Amino acid sequence: PSLLDPKKLNDEKEKINYTNIPAELAWEMNLPLPDNYEFVFLTGMLSGHSALISFFRKCELNCFLHTTFCHMHYRYYDFYAFLQNKQFNVVAYSQFSLSYNMKDFDKFFKLIDKKIPILFLVRDPISRLKTGTNHPIANPNSIKDLNLNTNVYDVFKNKMYVGDFGKNFCYSEEPSMKYLPRWIINDILFQTSLINFLRYRDIFYLDMEEIKPARAFDTMCDLADKFNFKKPTDKHFFEGIINGDLIGFIPLNFYANKKNIIKNDDVVYKDESSIYILISSFNHVEYYKQSKEYINFTKEFFDHPLKYENLGIFLKQQEFERLKKDNSLFDATKKYLNNFVEALEERIELERAKLFKEKDVLNYFKENKELRLKLKNILDKELVHIKKYRPDIVASWKYYQEFEKMCEELDGESEIKQIENNSN
Repeated sequence: PSLLDPKKLNDEKEKINYTNIPAELAWEMNLPLPDNYEFVFLTGMLSGHSALISFFRKCELNCFLHTTFCHMHYRYYDFYAFLQNKQFNVVAYSQFSLSYNMKDFDKFFKLIDKKIPILFLVRDPISRLKTGTNHPIANPNSIKDLNLNTNVYDVFKNKMYVGDFGKNFCYSEEPSMKYLPRWIINDILFQTSLINFLRYRDIFYLDMEEIKPARAFDTMCDLADKFNFKKPTDKHFFEGIINGDLIGFIPLNFYANKKNIIKNDDVVYKDESSIYILISSFNHVEYYKQSKEYINFTKEFFDHPLKYENLGIFLKQQEFERLKKDNSLFDATKKYLNNFVEALEERIELERAKLFKEKDVLNYFKENKELRLKLKNILDKELVHIKKYRPDIVASWKYYQEFEKMCEELDGESEIKQIENNSN
């Protein structure tokens, strides 16, 4: 139990309250998180959480989510600081954790004790694993800063994909099914187990299909009614994609500088004479709250609509005006950006040809019995809650249903139970 009365701690008029108790001490004293949040958002990795959080922020929700693996007490410290503000706050959890410390894991969720609804974003497990297998990862050796003389084809040579687990991510030049087992672990596939840690379980399930471009705007309007936040108005924004084919290539920093024209070198000049241009996507700029500072000037540089509508060329207003005044620099920048986009589109087609589909994942399980049974046992445990309360969502998961049928045909009930007993 908490060593202090949480009701008094939330009152800033009290001498001792959340604003003057250090987070580290609060954790040791089992103090619940400050109650300044409106709902809890749960999600598994590979389920579209980045898109949904960008939608939240567009609706003026203040949503904080860890995107690195860390121990639960560090997660508590960050949420403790985050909840000191008085905005419309959302406590978000995704499986970026080290859940082997079950004691701290249990404690963290017990300290989220406000009686409020919980939104749980879910997705067909086989589609999640397909995305994991195809998942790109930031390559520390990739080119991040461009200039007028950067070879556009060199920019795209360093796209990498997630490899195996270890102290650091292993990099792979192309997707590989041999890395599929890294995603089939309890921590990543938690659902029912995660819910069981919570004190209050008013769960509202949302399938990822509902936040895809064709449905996202209507879905957010419905969520606004249910969770009492501001309804969206910019329908075009919700038709965008935060990752998609552009992930792994952008964002990039482009520095337009006349020195590169005069000297014809490939040095990236970042001095006062340089004009900074952000090559990114609409949703990415919104996600990182850059939209108020950077304006999309894509139409100024291209004479035709881009194939990837979500791609944008962003500048500060005063920087664009400065660039526009220098005709030779503007023309050189426009020419470079057109060559850049042409090379980007070519490279995306090459990368798309490498990607696996759900059918490839199912075929891999068909040939790998031990891994198939491992996934089967995890999902039998973790999908109990959603099967009970939202069987319609589970029934809509085409590839999961195919996986279930495969297991039934290849393994039979007795063998699956034997594997489960051995793992227990």
